[in-house]
Amino acid sequence: MDDLWGKGSACRFVWNAILAQWIQEYKQGKETDEKSPSLSFFSLGKRFKELRDCTGWLPEYSFGVTRYTLKYQADAWTSCFKQGKGKPRFKAKYRSHPSFTIPDRVKIKDGRLLIPKLGYLKLRRKGGNPYLDGVPVKAVILQRVGKWYACISYKVEAPETEDNGVVTGIDRNCGQVAAVSTDGKREIMRQPDVKRKTAKLHRYQRRLARQQKGSNRRYRTKKRLQKAHRSIAMTRRNANHQVSRQIANHSSMVVLEDLNIEAMTSSARGTVDNPGRNVAQKAGLNRSINATGWGQLDGMLQYKCREVLKVPAPYTSQDRNKCGHRDKANRLTQSKFTCVLCGHADNADLNAAANILASGIGATARRGAFGLPTPITREIDTRGYSRV
Repeated sequence: MDDLWGKGSACRFVWNAILAQWIQEYKQGKETDEKSPSLSFFSLGKRFKELRDCTGWLPEYSFGVTRYTLKYQADAWTSCFKQGKGKPRFKAKYRSHPSFTIPDRVKIKDGRLLIPKLGYLKLRRKGGNPYLDGVPVKAVILQRVGKWYACISYKVEAPETEDNGVVTGIDRNCGQVAAVSTDGKREIMRQPDVKRKTAKLHRYQRRLARQQKGSNRRYRTKKRLQKAHRSIAMTRRNANHQVSRQIANHSSMVVLEDLNIEAMTSSARGTVDNPGRNVAQKAGLNRSINATGWGQLDGMLQYKCREVLKVPAPYTSQDRNKCGHRDKANRLTQSKFTCVLCGHADNADLNAAANILASGIGATARRGAFGLPTPITREIDTRGYSRV
Protein backbone atom coordinates (compact mmCIF):
# COMPACT_ATOMS: atom_id res chain seq x y z
CA MET A 1 0.00 0.00 0.00
CA ASP A 2 3.05 2.27 0.02
CA ASP A 3 2.54 2.89 -3.70
CA LEU A 4 -1.02 4.07 -3.03
CA TRP A 5 0.31 6.39 -0.33
CA GLY A 6 2.90 7.67 -2.84
CA LYS A 7 0.19 8.56 -5.35
CA GLY A 8 -1.72 10.41 -2.66
CA SER A 9 1.44 12.26 -1.66
CA ALA A 10 2.12 13.21 -5.30
CA CYS A 11 -1.38 14.67 -5.61
CA ARG A 12 -0.90 16.58 -2.38
CA PHE A 13 2.43 17.97 -3.67
CA VAL A 14 0.79 19.13 -6.91
CA TRP A 15 -2.07 20.79 -5.01
CA ASN A 16 0.26 22.68 -2.67
CA ALA A 17 2.78 23.68 -5.35
CA ILE A 18 0.20 25.09 -7.78
CA LEU A 19 -1.73 26.78 -4.98
CA ALA A 20 1.42 28.49 -3.66
CA GLN A 21 2.40 29.54 -7.19
CA TRP A 22 -1.01 31.05 -7.92
CA ILE A 23 -1.19 32.92 -4.60
CA GLN A 24 2.26 34.41 -5.17
CA GLU A 25 1.35 35.61 -8.67
CA TYR A 26 -1.95 36.98 -7.38
CA LYS A 27 -0.18 39.06 -4.72
CA GLN A 28 2.34 40.35 -7.24
CA GLY A 29 -0.48 41.29 -9.59
CA LYS A 30 -2.19 43.23 -6.81
CA GLU A 31 0.96 45.26 -6.20
CA THR A 32 1.42 46.07 -9.90
CA ASP A 33 -2.31 46.42 -10.75
CA GLU A 34 -2.09 43.58 -13.23
CA LYS A 35 -4.88 41.21 -14.16
CA SER A 36 -5.34 38.28 -11.80
CA PRO A 37 -4.11 34.90 -13.13
CA SER A 38 -6.70 32.50 -14.47
CA LEU A 39 -8.21 29.85 -12.21
CA SER A 40 -9.69 27.54 -14.83
CA PHE A 41 -8.75 23.87 -14.93
CA PHE A 42 -7.19 24.44 -18.35
CA SER A 43 -4.89 27.20 -17.03
CA LEU A 44 -3.96 25.24 -13.93
CA GLY A 45 -3.22 22.27 -16.21
CA LYS A 46 -0.64 24.35 -18.07
CA ARG A 47 1.04 25.15 -14.78
CA PHE A 48 1.02 21.46 -13.91
CA LYS A 49 2.81 20.54 -17.14
CA GLU A 50 5.57 23.02 -16.34
CA LEU A 51 5.81 21.68 -12.79
CA ARG A 52 5.97 18.09 -14.03
CA ASP A 53 8.73 18.87 -16.49
CA CYS A 54 10.95 20.47 -13.83
CA THR A 55 10.28 17.88 -11.10
CA GLY A 56 12.36 14.76 -11.57
CA TRP A 57 10.22 12.26 -9.66
CA LEU A 58 6.73 13.46 -10.65
CA PRO A 59 6.70 11.78 -14.12
CA GLU A 60 6.84 8.43 -12.31
CA TYR A 61 3.15 8.90 -11.50
CA SER A 62 0.24 8.96 -13.93
CA PHE A 63 -0.21 12.27 -15.76
CA GLY A 64 -4.03 12.17 -15.72
CA VAL A 65 -4.32 11.12 -12.07
CA THR A 66 -2.01 13.79 -10.67
CA ARG A 67 -3.32 16.56 -12.94
CA TYR A 68 -6.95 15.87 -11.97
CA THR A 69 -6.14 17.15 -8.48
CA LEU A 70 -6.23 20.63 -9.99
CA LYS A 71 -9.83 20.05 -11.13
CA TYR A 72 -10.81 19.99 -7.46
CA GLN A 73 -8.73 23.11 -6.85
CA ALA A 74 -10.41 24.97 -9.73
CA ASP A 75 -13.83 23.96 -8.38
CA ALA A 76 -12.81 25.12 -4.90
CA TRP A 77 -11.85 28.57 -6.22
CA THR A 78 -15.13 28.76 -8.13
CA SER A 79 -17.07 27.98 -4.95
CA CYS A 80 -15.01 30.58 -3.10
CA PHE A 81 -15.68 33.48 -5.48
CA LYS A 82 -19.20 32.62 -6.70
CA GLN A 83 -20.77 30.99 -3.62
CA GLY A 84 -18.87 32.74 -0.85
CA LYS A 85 -17.23 29.60 0.55
CA GLY A 86 -13.75 29.43 2.08
CA LYS A 87 -10.54 29.63 0.08
CA PRO A 88 -8.62 26.44 -0.78
CA ARG A 89 -6.08 25.61 1.90
CA PHE A 90 -2.74 23.85 1.78
CA LYS A 91 -2.84 20.12 2.51
CA ALA A 92 -0.69 18.90 5.39
CA LYS A 93 0.83 15.43 5.40
CA TYR A 94 -0.73 14.26 8.65
CA ARG A 95 -3.96 16.32 8.63
CA SER A 96 -5.30 15.44 5.19
CA HIS A 97 -6.53 12.06 3.95
CA PRO A 98 -4.39 10.61 1.12
CA SER A 99 -6.52 10.23 -1.99
CA PHE A 100 -6.40 10.39 -5.78
CA THR A 101 -8.88 10.13 -8.64
CA ILE A 102 -8.85 8.04 -11.80
CA PRO A 103 -10.89 10.43 -13.99
CA ASP A 104 -11.47 8.21 -17.04
CA ARG A 105 -10.69 4.88 -18.68
CA VAL A 106 -11.44 2.99 -15.48
CA LYS A 107 -10.72 -0.71 -15.99
CA ILE A 108 -12.10 -3.46 -13.76
CA LYS A 109 -11.25 -7.06 -14.63
CA ASP A 110 -12.12 -10.15 -12.60
CA GLY A 111 -12.93 -8.06 -9.54
CA ARG A 112 -9.67 -6.11 -9.74
CA LEU A 113 -9.20 -2.39 -10.35
CA LEU A 114 -6.39 -1.13 -12.57
CA ILE A 115 -4.36 1.63 -10.88
CA PRO A 116 -2.36 3.53 -13.57
CA LYS A 117 1.40 2.83 -13.35
CA LEU A 118 0.79 0.47 -10.43
CA GLY A 119 -1.22 -2.49 -11.67
CA TYR A 120 -4.35 -4.36 -10.65
CA LEU A 121 -5.56 -4.38 -7.04
CA LYS A 122 -8.30 -6.66 -5.78
CA LEU A 123 -11.65 -5.14 -4.80
CA ARG A 124 -13.53 -6.57 -1.85
CA ARG A 125 -17.14 -5.61 -1.26
CA LYS A 126 -19.71 -7.29 0.94
CA GLY A 127 -22.40 -8.67 -1.34
CA GLY A 128 -20.30 -8.26 -4.48
CA ASN A 129 -20.60 -5.65 -7.21
CA PRO A 130 -24.24 -4.53 -7.66
CA TYR A 131 -23.48 -3.01 -11.09
CA LEU A 132 -21.97 -5.86 -13.08
CA ASP A 133 -23.64 -4.59 -16.26
CA GLY A 134 -22.67 -0.96 -15.58
CA VAL A 135 -19.79 0.90 -17.18
CA PRO A 136 -17.23 2.28 -14.68
CA VAL A 137 -16.55 5.92 -15.53
CA LYS A 138 -14.65 7.26 -12.51
CA ALA A 139 -12.87 5.96 -9.41
CA VAL A 140 -11.72 7.74 -6.26
CA ILE A 141 -9.13 5.95 -4.12
CA LEU A 142 -8.89 7.24 -0.56
CA GLN A 143 -7.58 6.23 2.84
CA ARG A 144 -9.61 6.34 6.03
CA VAL A 145 -8.11 5.33 9.38
CA GLY A 146 -5.47 3.08 7.89
CA LYS A 147 -7.73 1.39 5.31
CA TRP A 148 -7.88 2.07 1.59
CA TYR A 149 -11.24 2.36 -0.16
CA ALA A 150 -12.34 2.63 -3.77
CA CYS A 151 -15.41 4.73 -4.56
CA ILE A 152 -16.36 3.78 -8.13
CA SER A 153 -18.99 5.56 -10.23
CA TYR A 154 -20.89 3.48 -12.80
CA LYS A 155 -23.02 4.51 -15.74
CA VAL A 156 -26.18 2.42 -15.43
CA GLU A 157 -29.68 2.33 -16.83
CA ALA A 158 -31.90 3.58 -14.02
CA PRO A 159 -35.32 1.90 -14.00
CA GLU A 160 -38.22 4.31 -13.84
CA THR A 161 -39.94 4.18 -10.47
CA GLU A 162 -43.63 3.35 -10.71
CA ASP A 163 -46.11 5.88 -9.39
CA ASN A 164 -48.20 4.12 -6.73
CA GLY A 165 -50.06 7.31 -5.77
CA VAL A 166 -48.75 7.31 -2.17
CA VAL A 167 -47.33 10.57 -0.82
CA THR A 168 -45.44 10.79 2.46
CA GLY A 169 -44.79 13.87 4.58
CA ILE A 170 -41.65 13.75 6.70
CA ASP A 171 -40.79 15.79 9.77
CA ARG A 172 -37.11 15.66 10.75
CA ASN A 173 -36.33 16.04 14.42
CA CYS A 174 -33.29 15.43 16.61
CA GLY A 175 -32.70 11.69 16.79
CA GLN A 176 -35.83 10.63 14.89
CA VAL A 177 -37.92 11.02 11.75
CA ALA A 178 -41.73 11.09 11.67
CA ALA A 179 -43.58 10.02 8.52
CA VAL A 180 -47.29 10.29 7.65
CA SER A 181 -48.60 8.89 4.34
CA THR A 182 -51.77 9.37 2.34
CA ASP A 183 -52.63 5.66 2.79
CA GLY A 184 -52.94 6.19 6.56
CA LYS A 185 -49.54 4.91 7.64
CA ARG A 186 -48.02 6.85 10.55
CA GLU A 187 -44.59 5.96 11.88
CA ILE A 188 -41.71 7.34 13.92
CA MET A 189 -38.28 6.00 12.94
CA ARG A 190 -35.61 6.59 15.55
CA GLN A 191 -31.85 6.73 15.14
CA PRO A 192 -29.85 3.83 16.62
CA ASP A 193 -28.52 4.22 20.14
CA VAL A 194 -24.80 5.08 20.04
CA LYS A 195 -24.35 5.97 23.72
CA ARG A 196 -21.76 3.26 24.33
CA LYS A 197 -19.81 4.23 21.24
CA THR A 198 -20.00 7.90 22.21
CA ALA A 199 -18.77 7.09 25.72
CA LYS A 200 -15.79 5.26 24.23
CA LEU A 201 -15.10 8.25 21.98
CA HIS A 202 -15.14 10.65 24.94
CA ARG A 203 -12.83 8.36 26.88
CA TYR A 204 -10.29 8.44 24.03
CA GLN A 205 -10.63 12.23 23.81
CA ARG A 206 -9.79 12.63 27.51
CA ARG A 207 -6.87 10.24 27.20
CA LEU A 208 -5.55 12.09 24.15
CA ALA A 209 -5.66 15.40 26.02
CA ARG A 210 -3.47 14.02 28.81
CA GLN A 211 -0.80 12.42 26.62
CA GLN A 212 2.35 14.09 25.39
CA LYS A 213 2.32 15.37 21.83
CA GLY A 214 4.53 13.36 19.50
CA SER A 215 4.56 10.24 21.69
CA ASN A 216 3.78 6.76 20.39
CA ARG A 217 1.00 6.28 22.93
CA ARG A 218 -0.69 9.47 21.77
CA TYR A 219 -0.42 8.30 18.18
CA ARG A 220 -2.14 4.99 19.06
CA THR A 221 -4.86 6.81 20.98
CA LYS A 222 -5.41 9.11 18.01
CA LYS A 223 -5.94 6.11 15.72
CA ARG A 224 -8.43 4.60 18.17
CA LEU A 225 -10.24 7.93 18.36
CA GLN A 226 -10.48 8.05 14.58
CA LYS A 227 -11.93 4.53 14.52
CA ALA A 228 -14.51 5.52 17.13
CA HIS A 229 -15.55 8.52 15.02
CA ARG A 230 -15.79 6.30 11.93
CA SER A 231 -17.88 3.69 13.73
CA ILE A 232 -20.43 6.28 14.87
CA ALA A 233 -20.56 7.96 11.44
CA MET A 234 -21.09 4.67 9.59
CA THR A 235 -23.80 3.57 12.07
CA ARG A 236 -25.78 6.76 11.51
CA ARG A 237 -25.19 6.68 7.75
CA ASN A 238 -26.48 3.12 7.61
CA ALA A 239 -29.56 4.14 9.61
CA ASN A 240 -30.33 6.97 7.16
CA HIS A 241 -29.92 4.53 4.27
CA GLN A 242 -32.45 2.17 5.83
CA VAL A 243 -34.94 4.94 6.60
CA SER A 244 -34.69 6.43 3.11
CA ARG A 245 -35.03 3.02 1.45
CA GLN A 246 -38.07 2.17 3.57
CA ILE A 247 -39.73 5.47 2.62
CA ALA A 248 -38.80 5.13 -1.07
CA ASN A 249 -40.25 1.60 -1.25
CA HIS A 250 -43.52 2.78 0.27
CA SER A 251 -44.02 6.16 -1.45
CA SER A 252 -43.51 7.54 -4.92
CA MET A 253 -43.44 11.14 -3.69
CA VAL A 254 -41.94 12.61 -0.51
CA VAL A 255 -42.62 16.02 1.02
CA LEU A 256 -39.96 17.68 3.19
CA GLU A 257 -39.57 20.99 4.95
CA ASP A 258 -37.35 23.45 3.11
CA LEU A 259 -34.79 23.90 5.90
CA ASN A 260 -31.68 26.05 5.85
CA ILE A 261 -29.61 23.56 7.85
CA GLU A 262 -26.40 25.57 7.61
CA ALA A 263 -28.05 28.60 9.22
CA MET A 264 -29.87 26.48 11.81
CA THR A 265 -26.60 24.95 13.01
CA SER A 266 -24.60 28.18 13.09
CA SER A 267 -22.85 29.09 16.33
CA ALA A 268 -24.50 31.39 18.88
CA ARG A 269 -21.19 32.38 20.44
CA GLY A 270 -21.28 35.95 19.12
CA THR A 271 -18.37 38.35 19.64
CA VAL A 272 -16.49 39.83 22.60
CA ASP A 273 -18.47 43.07 22.36
CA ASN A 274 -21.78 41.33 21.69
CA PRO A 275 -21.65 37.83 23.23
CA GLY A 276 -24.37 35.33 22.48
CA ARG A 277 -26.89 33.83 24.87
CA ASN A 278 -27.43 30.17 25.77
CA VAL A 279 -24.30 29.26 23.85
CA ALA A 280 -23.88 25.83 25.44
CA GLN A 281 -27.52 24.89 24.83
CA LYS A 282 -27.31 26.00 21.20
CA ALA A 283 -24.09 24.04 20.73
CA GLY A 284 -25.82 20.92 22.07
CA LEU A 285 -28.75 21.44 19.69
CA ASN A 286 -26.34 21.86 16.77
CA ARG A 287 -24.62 18.58 17.65
CA SER A 288 -27.96 16.78 17.79
CA ILE A 289 -29.04 18.12 14.40
CA ASN A 290 -25.73 17.21 12.77
CA ALA A 291 -25.74 13.78 14.39
CA THR A 292 -29.21 13.04 13.00
CA GLY A 293 -28.02 13.87 9.48
CA TRP A 294 -30.88 15.95 8.09
CA GLY A 295 -28.96 16.91 4.97
CA GLN A 296 -27.69 13.36 4.46
CA LEU A 297 -31.23 11.96 4.59
CA ASP A 298 -32.40 14.65 2.17
CA GLY A 299 -29.68 13.70 -0.33
CA MET A 300 -30.52 9.99 -0.09
CA LEU A 301 -34.22 10.62 -0.68
CA GLN A 302 -33.41 12.78 -3.71
CA TYR A 303 -32.03 9.86 -5.71
CA LYS A 304 -34.06 7.01 -4.22
CA CYS A 305 -37.57 8.48 -4.53
CA ARG A 306 -39.49 9.29 -7.67
CA GLU A 307 -39.96 12.91 -6.62
CA VAL A 308 -39.08 15.05 -3.61
CA LEU A 309 -41.06 18.22 -2.94
CA LYS A 310 -40.04 20.86 -0.40
CA VAL A 311 -42.53 23.14 1.31
CA PRO A 312 -42.12 26.15 3.66
CA ALA A 313 -41.27 25.18 7.22
CA PRO A 314 -42.92 27.92 9.38
CA TYR A 315 -45.80 26.93 11.70
CA THR A 316 -45.75 23.21 10.84
CA SER A 317 -45.22 22.43 14.52
CA GLN A 318 -47.87 24.89 15.81
CA ASP A 319 -50.85 24.13 13.53
CA ARG A 320 -53.43 21.48 14.40
CA ASN A 321 -53.67 19.27 11.35
CA LYS A 322 -57.45 18.72 11.49
CA CYS A 323 -58.97 21.99 12.68
CA GLY A 324 -56.12 24.23 11.51
CA HIS A 325 -55.87 26.17 14.78
CA ARG A 326 -52.46 27.84 15.20
CA ASP A 327 -51.07 28.56 18.65
CA LYS A 328 -47.67 28.27 20.33
CA ALA A 329 -49.40 26.69 23.31
CA ASN A 330 -50.49 23.73 21.19
CA ARG A 331 -47.05 22.16 21.54
CA LEU A 332 -46.65 21.55 25.24
CA THR A 333 -43.36 19.65 25.10
CA GLN A 334 -40.96 18.33 22.50
CA SER A 335 -43.16 15.29 21.85
CA LYS A 336 -46.67 16.21 23.08
CA PHE A 337 -49.14 18.21 20.99
CA THR A 338 -52.54 19.21 22.40
CA CYS A 339 -54.80 21.63 20.54
CA VAL A 340 -56.06 24.36 22.88
CA LEU A 341 -59.16 24.79 20.68
CA CYS A 342 -60.46 21.28 20.05
CA GLY A 343 -58.47 19.41 22.70
CA HIS A 344 -57.11 16.77 20.32
CA ALA A 345 -53.83 15.22 21.51
CA ASP A 346 -51.18 13.69 19.23
CA ASN A 347 -47.48 13.18 18.91
CA ALA A 348 -45.96 16.55 17.97
CA ASP A 349 -43.75 15.14 15.22
CA LEU A 350 -46.55 13.11 13.63
CA ASN A 351 -48.80 16.18 13.66
CA ALA A 352 -46.04 18.22 12.00
CA ALA A 353 -45.53 15.50 9.38
CA ALA A 354 -49.27 15.58 8.63
CA ASN A 355 -49.08 19.36 8.15
CA ILE A 356 -46.11 18.96 5.81
CA LEU A 357 -48.02 16.30 3.86
CA ALA A 358 -51.09 18.53 3.51
CA SER A 359 -48.95 21.45 2.38
CA GLY A 360 -47.26 19.27 -0.22
CA ILE A 361 -50.53 17.93 -1.59
CA GLY A 362 -51.87 21.48 -1.86
CA ALA A 363 -48.75 22.66 -3.68
CA THR A 364 -48.96 19.73 -6.09
CA ALA A 365 -52.62 20.40 -6.81
CA ARG A 366 -51.92 24.05 -7.55
CA ARG A 367 -49.22 23.31 -10.11
CA GLY A 368 -51.13 20.66 -12.05
CA ALA A 369 -52.60 17.15 -11.92
CA PHE A 370 -51.63 15.22 -8.80
CA GLY A 371 -49.96 11.83 -9.07
CA LEU A 372 -49.22 11.84 -12.79
CA PRO A 373 -45.73 10.59 -13.77
CA THR A 374 -43.40 13.39 -14.82
CA PRO A 375 -39.88 13.23 -16.24
CA ILE A 376 -37.26 13.88 -13.58
CA THR A 377 -33.52 13.66 -13.24
CA ARG A 378 -32.40 10.51 -11.51
CA GLU A 379 -29.25 10.25 -9.46
CA ILE A 380 -27.84 6.84 -8.73
CA ASP A 381 -25.89 6.39 -5.51
CA THR A 382 -22.47 4.99 -6.37
CA ARG A 383 -20.76 6.12 -3.22
CA GLY A 384 -20.62 2.71 -1.58
CA TYR A 385 -17.13 1.98 -0.41
CA SER A 386 -15.25 -1.13 -1.50
CA ARG A 387 -12.14 -2.02 0.40
CA VAL A 388 -9.03 -2.44 -1.75
